[in-house]
This record gives sequence, structure tokens and C-alpha cells, in this order.
Amino acid sequence: MTSPSPAPSTSAEDLSHSVKPSPTDPNRRDSSSTVGSSQCPLQSSNGQAPETTVTNDSGASGRSGRKRSSSQVGPATLATSPVNVVSNPTTARTFTHEGMGLQVQTSTQNGAGRVTDENEAAGTGQSKTAAPSASSTTPDMTAKRSSVSSSTTIAASLSEAQEKERERKAKVIGRIGVCALDAKARSKPCRTILNRLIENGEFETVIFGDKVILDESVENWPTCDFLISFFSTGFPLDKAISYVRLRKPYCVNDLPMQKVLWDRRLVLRVLDSIHVPTPRRLIVSRDGGPYMPAELAAHMENRIGIKVPRQGEWPMPQKVELSEDGETLYVDGKTLKKPFVEKPTNGEDHNIHIYFANGKGGRRLFRKVGNKSSEFDPNMNQPRMKGSYVYEQFMDVDNAEDVKAYTVGPTYCHAETRKSPVVDGVVRRNQHGKEIRFVTKLSKDESGMASRICEAFGQAVCGFDLLRAHGKSYVIDVNGWSFVKDNDQYYDSCAEILRTTFIQFIQERQARASLREQGSITSSAPKEKETSPTRKTSTKRNTSGHRTTLHNLLSRSPSTTRLSSHFTASGTNSAPPIVSNSTTAPAPTAVTAALDVEEPEAKVPAAPQHTWKLKGMVTVFRHADRTPKQKFKFTFHSQPFIDLLKGHREEVLLIEEGLQDVVEATRKAIDLQSEDMDKLRQLKNALERKMHYPGTKVQIKPMFRKREDEIKEAKKKKKKTEGVDGNTDGNMDDSVELETHTRVMGSEIREIDKLQLIVKWGGEPTHSARYQAQDLGESYRKDMLLMNRDVLEDVLVYTSSERRVSTSAQIWTASFLDRKIPDDFIKIRKDLLDDSNAAKDEMDKVKKKLKFLLRPGNKAPPQFAWPKDMPEPSVVMSNVIELMKFHREVLRKNYERFSAVAVVPQDDPEYAGKDHTYLGKIQSRWCCGEDPALFRERWEKLFVEFCDSEKVDPSKISELYDTMKYDALHNRVFLENIFTPPVNMLPKETAGDPDNDDAIVDGDDTEERVERPKRERLSLRRSVIGDRQSFGEDASRSYHLSTGKTRAKADARLVKLRELYRLAKVLFDFVSPQEYGITNEEKLEIGLLTSLPLIKQIVKDLETVQAAESGKSFIYFTKESHIYTLLNCIIEGGIPVKIDRSAIPELDYLTQISFELYESESKTEPGEKEGDPNTSAYSIRIAISPGCHSTDPLDMQLDSKHCIGCNQKKSLTKHLEWTYVVETLREKFHRVKLPHRFIPINLGEAKYRTHVADTVLATTTGPSQA
Repeated sequence: MTSPSPAPSTSAEDLSHSVKPSPTDPNRRDSSSTVGSSQCPLQSSNGQAPETTVTNDSGASGRSGRKRSSSQVGPATLATSPVNVVSNPTTARTFTHEGMGLQVQTSTQNGAGRVTDENEAAGTGQSKTAAPSASSTTPDMTAKRSSVSSSTTIAASLSEAQEKERERKAKVIGRIGVCALDAKARSKPCRTILNRLIENGEFETVIFGDKVILDESVENWPTCDFLISFFSTGFPLDKAISYVRLRKPYCVNDLPMQKVLWDRRLVLRVLDSIHVPTPRRLIVSRDGGPYMPAELAAHMENRIGIKVPRQGEWPMPQKVELSEDGETLYVDGKTLKKPFVEKPTNGEDHNIHIYFANGKGGRRLFRKVGNKSSEFDPNMNQPRMKGSYVYEQFMDVDNAEDVKAYTVGPTYCHAETRKSPVVDGVVRRNQHGKEIRFVTKLSKDESGMASRICEAFGQAVCGFDLLRAHGKSYVIDVNGWSFVKDNDQYYDSCAEILRTTFIQFIQERQARASLREQGSITSSAPKEKETSPTRKTSTKRNTSGHRTTLHNLLSRSPSTTRLSSHFTASGTNSAPPIVSNSTTAPAPTAVTAALDVEEPEAKVPAAPQHTWKLKGMVTVFRHADRTPKQKFKFTFHSQPFIDLLKGHREEVLLIEEGLQDVVEATRKAIDLQSEDMDKLRQLKNALERKMHYPGTKVQIKPMFRKREDEIKEAKKKKKKTEGVDGNTDGNMDDSVELETHTRVMGSEIREIDKLQLIVKWGGEPTHSARYQAQDLGESYRKDMLLMNRDVLEDVLVYTSSERRVSTSAQIWTASFLDRKIPDDFIKIRKDLLDDSNAAKDEMDKVKKKLKFLLRPGNKAPPQFAWPKDMPEPSVVMSNVIELMKFHREVLRKNYERFSAVAVVPQDDPEYAGKDHTYLGKIQSRWCCGEDPALFRERWEKLFVEFCDSEKVDPSKISELYDTMKYDALHNRVFLENIFTPPVNMLPKETAGDPDNDDAIVDGDDTEERVERPKRERLSLRRSVIGDRQSFGEDASRSYHLSTGKTRAKADARLVKLRELYRLAKVLFDFVSPQEYGITNEEKLEIGLLTSLPLIKQIVKDLETVQAAESGKSFIYFTKESHIYTLLNCIIEGGIPVKIDRSAIPELDYLTQISFELYESESKTEPGEKEGDPNTSAYSIRIAISPGCHSTDPLDMQLDSKHCIGCNQKKSLTKHLEWTYVVETLREKFHRVKLPHRFIPINLGEAKYRTHVADTVLATTTGPSQA
């Protein structure tokens, strides 16, 4: 066995990735590679804190946004947290060292459970970082500005801010409006491009937002010069078209033409008209053809010369049948042989079927669900007989890959390949949760197709799908607005092309205005524009500067393709050519004839800059990634353990020095033989080995004997329940005849019967936690820069006292504010965010119910998350136990096998003095202080709890899932190798592979691999792509695609490991969320008992944000229990939600629940009293993100950070009137009564170390002496 590593191996080396930006760092942009651009606003070449002044085209250096005074940058701070947070001003990157401190905001609790800040009690002034007092709901400007720069006066701060705002607006040449639903407009790709557009101060942006788009009339929509607008599910496209006709902005994408994309028949007709190859097809139109308004039909005819029949004029199929052998489809005499693809004519319907030849079934394709995009059905041979469909010949594509192409104007296209969903339906994802793709270069013909598609559909930013088969390319779908994911070169190019297009449009508009003033524009000019779908470029203009720079930019990028503009229009088209044959640069993509920007109408209603603007937010975060939490539970009754309570009658915590007291008590009990000796030895061994680990603690929970009358009543209930659930387990008596302290505090003194002692360790932040928190903080910052940059000026952050939580809070905050944070910036609020035991008794009752649900004969209740085709929970649990037994045997055999000394020539000097233990070579690097010995210890503990227990405790399911997820991310190589069964444990068909007796070691250790020739053969065998076959010959062919280091998907020997993870995940989703309540009433009661103080604070914060003069943010970092209970209080508390509870996935690390408060700039409400001035209207939207969640981490491709990216927030509710949300939450305040104390007493704190009870309480098992 190897000894535990003293520290994570990545502590120094990995940090360098954050500290030193490399030329390829995506956050560092080379100013020489873009047209007229400056450095990224979060960087500075001199190593000093960057000043965020504005850069214009004249060459003035600086930054966009507000200039930060030097007093804002606080000194490096020291603290009790395991890591120190340092923000690198040159890269806007945050990294960590040992030692960083937090300020503990001491609070007292009164009898009603109300928390009172010491600052408030003392009547002192409140700083920006202190919690707002109840009496101060309208903070004055001094409090806000002093937190930004304490060295300036109020007047100076206001004057400086106003001056900067005037300077910033003076440099703005145009306003970009984004009219798309929040899920798209605030997505990372869109936000990244917009941030690049505004970084030099040339443009400002306005995000319309869901509230404006869905609830406001177009007259109240914000004004803008340039409009980015595109359809997604739920988007009112007709309203957007009306807005364009009213305001006449420059549109990046033609809005009416987006309706064409809704019907695949229209898309194919357009593709035919511009000579873009498509697969051979038959069309069955049972609905009379696509519906097309007369305006759109006229627009298509004017734009590309296509005359589309009206609905009802499309040919109806007279005869649709399948041949007797089931291999040929007949449609009115035309034939199509299998294999073929069946697509609904509705472009938004992605339920596509593929029918294979020779009766070999079919495959259903659908929108990605988790890591699945299709499924094979061996019985699917008959086409659907209801509905309208397009039937296309199935293409046997090259390398089993699709091509996804993305245009930005007619001269630029980025293309990527991905594994075809037809292969196996499994989506391979990267660490950001995005599908793994590879950049590819388009051929000359494909580039021409991209240019023609962009022009014909009027979509400057447009995605489409290509198939490459037998040396030819075919377009199979046009998607409209689409962004590339996680490609900085694409983001740079896209932003620069849009910037150049916008500037060119402004110049043209100014030139026309100047000519109009001189009377030089003829009356025919506007008419010419209305009849042409594109801006004419035949007039010579001096655009060589833009052309040259753009050419240099695009030609340098290996991930892009310079498109040819050689398109020649069809002779049958009545519309003018899409791309002019002029020698000038291609003009910006045209918009619609309705988008005439020459001169607005005389009577256009005025509109505000923002209709609804984000004023502030109150967000609750779960902490970032951590190591697995582990614990041992014991029940004791003897005096040495009761003495550990130090006279207290409530739950206590012992950490650090206090752990030695537990060791001494254990030794005394061993000497007295007062407890089970096996348990005592196990406790003593665990403490001696784990007490020096960071975060190790002991919880002691006293349990009190009930009164006689309560015992009689409880026994009556017990007899009734025994007839139902058959429970005769004596261990359950604790929940019947005993109570924890939460129900006896403040009543009468009862004798202690026994106590529960829990040893906990683990749960420490991992090295990937820093990257997760940093990236999320940066993402929030970029979002606020677009939504309302004032929100960044007044931020208050609170955290619980646990190290994994406070560490996440520090890293996130430094990244969000893009500066070092002062020592006392983040406040620790134990009363709001630490563990609460107020709901202990209710949760114990729920856990007992969960045990009953896991017994044979009980089906999963309908409100539980349970897969349709899964057997009952008890069967799944039995399967998990059997799989655990199998893997225990595999692990033990492999440890024995890999620990043996390799047989090597003793006289060979190459091997002299080397360690030949193969176990240490499986994984070259270990993180988080682990090694093979600790890995085995964790798993052996789980094997005992699952394999050697009569009944598995439901809480152990969470530990198993937690461990598997952790190892899949941090110990992937070792996990897959150590659980690969030896040949003698494999089925015959799997064991027949001669290479199956080998293990794949980490690629970082290639020089020390054993049996290297076999390793090379295996690697080669897996990386080679097999010869293409026809799906007609074999519907289930396999592609030997390289999938990186992970073998879990490709290796048949690991099928049981994958099955264990799958079933553990199913049971986890079944058990874990229900620990906080099974029925709706239980969820609400446990939620309020656990999170009521936090909910009260959220309500007070929302009122503070509403009353504030400018933007404001409140941020809370806590743990899983508060996240789940807060969500339950929202859903069960009466606030209407848009997402079904069963559709909400696991609330993983860095889950966010955000209350966003919006203020209307155009609507007002009457004052509270008659004669009071009107006040602005306010709205609240609650959003949620499941955090860094992946449905199957074994399928993810990871880098050395071992980091899963964070999922985007989604709207949990629609926009609701703010007082409705606040009052609905406030109504539940009095539903439960909190105990006097609901936070465990930490005996390690100074005020408890010398604690002596005022009254000598009964601490023996005898009668009370009080």
C-alpha cells in the first residue's frame, strides 16, 4: 500500500494555468488580430489593475465601462479558509493559495428565532458589506458609494460617476437591441459576442427580455439602431415583425423569412431554387401544404423569385403504400427504397425516423435528452400513416459524421463535425456539457452553398446541416440563427464582422442623410431599395481598408473558411443576384423590404431606452465541487460519551482539539466495557486515522426519553403501523419512544436516554472547485454588464461557516467583481446558512417512510422521479447490491494482481532500483490528496454497508452515487482499470478478445507502461475507423471511433460498472430529494423549519433592492439542504412555477436559485397614499440552474481541471408582480415555530470552551434530578 499523499499534486502546477495567460488563453485576445479592436477590457499589459476607460477608433487606449479607483482594490486577505483567493488584474483570473479569511458576522437569537445583528443592536452605522437592518430598507447614497471608494465624498462620487457616464455615452455610435427570449439572449455564446461588441465603447446593448417581449405591446419596446432577433419556442415572431415595421432598425436576420424555416417543404423548395444539392426525396402532404400568409408569399417572390402555392393548392397524395416485402415506399407511382429517413414537415418537430432495409428495424431520432439523441427499435418497420412527411434517401455518410455549418454573413462560415446520432444515439460531451465536435474545413462547393443559403434565406447568422457521402455534399436542414459553442476564434470573427457591418451601415445612413440635405438623392432611391432584397453594391465605394483587414483576419483562422462569392443566380429567378458581381466587398446581408431605414414615419410613438430593466438580484448558491463526504454513526448510552455534552442538552459539534476528547471518552468506555466493543474499536480506529484530516468533526445528538402517556400513545400507533409495513426492527424504536432536543427545548427537563455520535470527514473543496466558481463568477459579471452594470457597484455576499462553502464564495466574488476583495467583505452567517436541526424529527419520520418504499412489493409513488420501464425500487436495490458484490470481488482481485511485483530481468540495468509495483502506474497523477490506498478504503466501506448489511440504509445510496460521480471525474483512469474484471470473471463472448486481460494506464505515463506492444495494438485497434458498410446490410453496425482516455462506453468489460452508476443514479433521484419531504405538506414544513430565516432575509433583501436608488445584489452561499428546502418553499408555498418538479434535475454543485427584480421605466403605479407621487412598477422572475450537472460523467471528455461546466439558468417562474411574490412568501412565516436554538453548538468556539451550565442537569441514565 502507498501512503497518503501529503497534498494534492495539482496545487502548484494547475494554478499556473490561471496565473500566466498564454497566447492561446481564450481570455486573452490579440489586438492585432481584429479590426480596430483593443485589448480585452479585463486585461492590462503592465500588470497593474486595469483602468476601464473607453477606446475609440482614433486610437485612444483604455477600457470600456467604469474606471475603478485604486482604493477599490483591497489588500491580499488572510483567513480561516483552506485557500487564498487572489485576483490577477492582468487576466481577470482568480486563483487560490492557503490562508484567506472571512469576517464572522456574529448574530444572536431571541426566543422567537429572530436573528439580530450585533451592528444593529449596537446602533452602529452599516457598511456596504453588512446585512441591511430591518429599519433601513432604503439605503442612502452614502452607504452605497462608500463601499466602492471610502476615500471620496458623496458629492465627488456622484460627480465622477456622472462624468464617466457622459463620457461613455458620448463615444457610443449605435445601440444594439437583442430581441430574443432570455434563454437564448443571455446564453453564453450570445453574451460572449455582445461583450466583444461593447468592449471598446462603440456600442451599447439592450436586452429586451421575456417580460418586454411577452407582456408589452411593441410600442413600448426599447428603441435600437441594430436588431438581433430570432425565433425559438415560445417567441412571438409576429410581434417582432410588427416592431421592425414600427421602428425600422437594421436587422441582422430577416424576420419574415424565419417563418419559411418552420416548414421543411418550403426550405427544400428554396434550396432547389439556389441549386443546393439535397438527398433524393418524396413528399407526402396530407395537410394541404404549408400555410403561408400572402405577405410572406409576396416577400419570397420578391426576394428570390419563388412563387409558392397557397395552402390547399399543394398536391395531395392519391396513393401511399409500402411494397409487400416492406422494402419500397410508393407515393403516386414514385418509389423510394429502404433505407430512408422520415421527417415531419413541421421544421420544429425533431421526431425523425430512419427505416433500415431487410426488416432490420429502425432508429428514432429526437432532441437530445441528457446524453441520448436516438434509440434503436428492432420492430420499427412501418412508416407513420398519419401526418405529413418528407421521405429522404438515407445517406451512408463518410466517417459516420455530420457537418454543422455556421455562417456570419455570406463571406464567412465556420464548420464542425460531430458523431452522427445514427451511430449509437449516445452524445459525447466536453467539460462544459456541450457535444464534442471537431473543426473542419469546407470545400469550395460547400462554401458556395453556405453563401447562397445565407443570402437566399436572409439570415446573416445561420446554421445548417451537411452530409458528406461518396465525395459529394448534401444539405439536409437549415436551422436559422445558430451560434458555435466554446470557440473563441469564432466569437472574435463573428463580433468583428457584425461590428464592421454596423459601422458600415451607420456610415451609409449618415451619407444618405448628408445627401438628402444637399438635395442630391433622387426619389427613385428608396423605391429601388424596396424592390431589392439586398443592398446594392454596384456603386463604387472606398472599402478597401475593411476588405483588407477582414481578409487578413479570416485567412489567419484555421477553424474558418473563407467563402467564395462567385454565386451566379439561376436564370429562372426573377429576383436580382444575391451577391453582386462588383469588385467591392460583399455588403451586409439584406433584411426585408419592410425594414426600410431611410426615414421613420412622422407619427411614431416614443419609447424608453429600457422598458423593463434588471434592478437587482438576490441569489442563493450551493457550493462548488467537493470530495465525497463520509461518516460513521454510533449509538451510545454510557457516561463517558454523555460527558462530552459538557452539560448541554442540544446537539453539539466537536472539531480540531475537541476530537481528542472523543478519543479519550472512547478509551474510557473500552476500559469500562460499557458499550459494544467492536463499535468502540471501530470508532477509536476511525478517529485516530481521520482526526488530523481537515474538516473532520464529531456530532453528538442527545435523545430524550418520553413521558409515560406519550409512550403509550406511541405504542398504539406503532401497533397500527406494524400491520402495514411489517416493521419489527428494534432499531426503529428510537423514532417512536425517543425525541431529539428540538422538541423538548423550552418545555420540561427530561432525562437523556442515549445519544447518537456521528464522525464525519471529507467534503473538502477540490481543485476543480476553484475553476467552477471562477468561471461562474465571470459569467455572472458578463451577464450583468449587459443587463445592468450598476448591479456590480453594490454587492453584499454572505456564506456559511463550512470551508467548502466559504471557499466557493471567495473565489466567485473575486471573479464577479473582477478585483481583490477586502478582508471583511464576505460575512459568515451561521444563523441563515449553516446546518439547521430544526426539522430533525420530521426528517427522521420521512427517512423511515423511504425505508418502507424500498421494501418488496412497493411501487414508486407517481410524484417521484422514476423511469417508466424501471422495475420497482426494491428490485433495483437488489440489483445494486449484487453489482456491489461483483465489484468488490473485482476490486480485490485487481488490487492483489496489480500490487504484485512485475516479472522483469534482474540483471537488466534498465530496471535496477525501480519500483515495479504496477498499481502505482495505473494513474500517473492523483488529486485532492488521494492515492490507491484511500481509494480502496472508500470503496471497502461502501461494500460493507451494501453487501454485509441485512437492510441498506437509504442514506447510503447518496454516498455510493457521490463516490461514483467523484471518481468518474477525478479518478477516471484508476476507476475504469481497477473495476475491469479479469478474464476468468468475464462472459465467454467478452473474454474471447486476447487483449482483454490488459489495463489501459494513464496516457501521461507512456514511458513506463508494461507490456507496451499490446497496449499499442489495443490503442490502434480502437482508434482506427472501420470500413463503411451499408445500413441496408447491417442496421446495427458499429463505428470504432476514438473516444479519448475513457473506456467506459467502448469497453464491453465495463458494462457492469456503467450499470452500477445508472442504477445508483436512479435510486439517488428517488431518495435524495425526498429526504426533505415526500408529501407536499412535508416538503413545505421541513422547508420552512430548515430555511425560514433565509427566506425572511430574502424577502427583506428584495424590499431593499426595490427601494434602492440604483442596482444592488445580495449573494448567499450555502449547502445542499438549504437549496432543496428553499426550492420546496417556493413550489409548495403557492408561487406558480413553469417547470414541473419531476423535470428539475439533481441540484448539483453551484446550483443557483435567483430572484431577479425588474423595474419598469415606462409604467408607474399610484403612490401608497392619496397625493403621493407615482412609483415605478416592479416585477420578479425566479430562475434556477442545476449547477455543474451532467447526467453521466463517465461519458464526458475531461481535461486536467476535472471540471464540469455550469448549466445556464432557466426561468422557474414567469414574471410576477413583485408584491405578490413577497407577500406569498411572507404568508408562510407563521406556519411553523422554530425552536429557541436550531444550530448545533460548536464546543470549539471560545464562548463554549469554558461553558458551565447554570443549572446542573441530569446527565445520567437514571431519573432526572432537576
